Amino acid sequence: MTQTRNMATVGAVVPAAALVAVPWANGGGVTRVIADRADLRLSLATIAQAGPFSRFPGVTRHFALVAGQVVFGPHGLVLDAGCDPVVFSGGDAVDATPLGGPALAFNLMVPDGAPRVRLERFHGRDMVDALAIFACEAITVDGLTVTAHDTVFPTGPVRLSGPALVVR
Repeated sequence: MTQTRNMATVGAVVPAAALVAVPWANGGGVTRVIADRADLRLSLATIAQAGPFSRFPGVTRHFALVAGQVVFGPHGLVLDAGCDPVVFSGGDAVDATPLGGPALAFNLMVPDGAPRVRLERFHGRDMVDALAIFACEAITVDGLTVTAHDTVFPTGPVRLSGPALVVR
């Protein structure tokens, strides 16, 4: 039995091209805010040089690379675009060093006490509980083609085809 999906469930799409780059205070990169709400913040960051992350006490951070490689944190984890997201306290002293050029990272920040959400990598799947879908490269969401680095905010169940980071 074939199921027909309502294109209206795709919801809003935030194009990466519309995001404004804001330089970091330490000069090590730029951040582009995708969404900034009371319960979460989504951003896309370019890590251009080695340096510390800004501290956000009282916030849980989820960090996933979209492109490039970095040496991450005090234990020297080498992360790339295939690695699972890393979760850490916003109050922790964390740094990153890009390897072989700038790296691009997707960030989810959730205030302590807000409803629990998580960031996961998916490559095609029916999603019933996605809050946001970040396209790691060009993907389709319920048949709608979404450009690389665009973010979809679905309003209901959707079918995802292609590599994405999903906030659930």
